Amino acid sequence: MYNVFNGNSLNTQTLPYKSNLINYSAFNELLSPIHFRSFSIKYVIEGCEKYTVNGNPYFVNQGEYLLANHFSEGFVEIDSHHLVKGICIDVSPRLISEVISSYISPEIPAEDIPEDDFFNSPHFLENQYSSTFTKTGKLLRSLDQVLSKNPYGQHEFSSEFYLKLAENIVQDHIPIYKQLQQIPAIKSETKKVLFRKLNQALDYINQHFTHPLVISTVASECCLSEFHFYRMFRLVFDMSPQQYIISKKLNYALELIKQQGADISEAALLSGFSDISAFSKTFKKHFGCSPSKFQK
Repeated sequence: MYNVFNGNSLNTQTLPYKSNLINYSAFNELLSPIHFRSFSIKYVIEGCEKYTVNGNPYFVNQGEYLLANHFSEGFVEIDSHHLVKGICIDVSPRLISEVISSYISPEIPAEDIPEDDFFNSPHFLENQYSSTFTKTGKLLRSLDQVLSKNPYGQHEFSSEFYLKLAENIVQDHIPIYKQLQQIPAIKSETKKVLFRKLNQALDYINQHFTHPLVISTVASECCLSEFHFYRMFRLVFDMSPQQYIISKKLNYALELIKQQGADISEAALLSGFSDISAFSKTFKKHFGCSPSKFQK
């Protein structure tokens, strides 16, 4: 099922619960309760949509999406001089369950697979993501290109499309599920709050890793003490914040050398290293060879 909603059509159609469907929307102004009918994705094509879900605020900007299940509730607010365009996708909880069951095999440890109760219960982590870094996001960007060309067309989506989307959602959440289990909190909501704070820190690092970063500053960005932040980061991501920052710098430098043809000194400086010798030594230790090996 495919629908288009704007200011004239918001309340003209009743949509089914726990089914597969896609809605395209275009609004300047909107203040409305959200009915999470199924496993729901709220993806923003242009502008910003403000959501409040289960009491948590989310400012979802262009190229980002919010993911929540049918145990969530809240409202959405749009107030813009320009049209804010988005895509809402509902995925049947039954389809998610089928994908999870297909992952169960002797080759994969059971503790590595998110349980069906995680996805289809209040324990699920509703959260905001960049479409750049997830399998789900990659599929959303492809869908964006199709719908943006002709949003009012007669689009049809096969069962294979929804199956692929469900598979991507589950695959994206295998590491998230494992990371949540590392947080030593009894209450599910406490785990989710701490996980979101750590992801705020990751977002901050990802945006600023080419500049000098102080761990206490990163910790303050996610409203945690430096000690608590450092401890939780190591538990959840199995590395220290400093190790993560160095890894980001080195992978960016590798990309500059391999894909953009940057020389070693240029790659070092652009990725945030002030000393070329230290960069080369750290690079070799991380990748097992010198940066010159990757030069064309």
